[in-house]
Amino acid sequence: MKTFAAVATLGAVASATLMQKLDYDFMRFVSAHNKMYGTVEEFDLRKSLYAEVDAFVQEANAKDSSYRAAHNKFSDWTQQEKDNLLGLKNMPVTLMDDEVVEAEAPINTTTKNWCDEGACTPVKDQGSCGSCWAFSSIEAIESAWKIAGNDLVVMSEQELVDCSSSTGNEGCNGGWYFWSYDWLKTNKTMKEADYPYTARDGSCQYNADKGITNVPSYGQTKNTGDNLARLAEQPVNVAVAAGNNVFMNYSSGIITVDDGCPTSIDHAIVAVGWGSENGVQYYIVRNSWGTGWGEGGFVRIQTSTGRGVCGINQYVFYPNV
Repeated sequence: MKTFAAVATLGAVASATLMQKLDYDFMRFVSAHNKMYGTVEEFDLRKSLYAEVDAFVQEANAKDSSYRAAHNKFSDWTQQEKDNLLGLKNMPVTLMDDEVVEAEAPINTTTKNWCDEGACTPVKDQGSCGSCWAFSSIEAIESAWKIAGNDLVVMSEQELVDCSSSTGNEGCNGGWYFWSYDWLKTNKTMKEADYPYTARDGSCQYNADKGITNVPSYGQTKNTGDNLARLAEQPVNVAVAAGNNVFMNYSSGIITVDDGCPTSIDHAIVAVGWGSENGVQYYIVRNSWGTGWGEGGFVRIQTSTGRGVCGINQYVFYPNV
């Protein structure tokens, strides 16, 4: 049986000249992202959500900024659906005092990208589970393991989703990377192939005999200079404000202090290096929303003082393996 979306798409193509531009753009979006809506009411709801994002995209891209916004798979999502991705949203968070860090962010004229050096696994997709914290944890460990002289191994996020509740994590409802490291002090990561990702909560299937590495200890940095110094050694966990249009609809360029990204963090990701462009220094950060988001799954965020752009300076941690 054809869904309403499929029928509507065919009709839209046939009568595009009679449609408003927004209507036509929405139908192209439906087709490009294989969207399926069960009823006319849902179609209308999703179209109205798309229209709200479209207004933001048009306004953002009219500004004189490196930052560029675009539609992506989230453009027709409700706020609740977006919130479900944000694994720090329900976790205890304390906003850092802007006075805690240095008064002026240092500039490092060199560049570093651990992914270009072969120390990163491919970009992943957490799906609709709020497991960003598990992806941040595992991706930082994968890189640290490789930098320590071992083969690059794709490790299991699902292991942490299912098994690390004893140290505070709550599966698809959220968690923290440092709570993951607490659990991994006495347990080992497993391969993705041995414990595949399902994007939902499950019962723990941990098998110590298939373990790769534990995390004996972990550290934290608290200002841009220290962040860059640690990034010269390994990728680091970072937390950002992602449940907003600036971040969620990021397409390319650098998110700067002028682009309006808030600082109330709700999402865990991994900084893998830094660079500069036209005098603007930025962190290179990998996300866990697939390669169709941002710059092939990555985002560049300006280095700055205080809480940082999108709050990136507040919870910077790294695992020791």
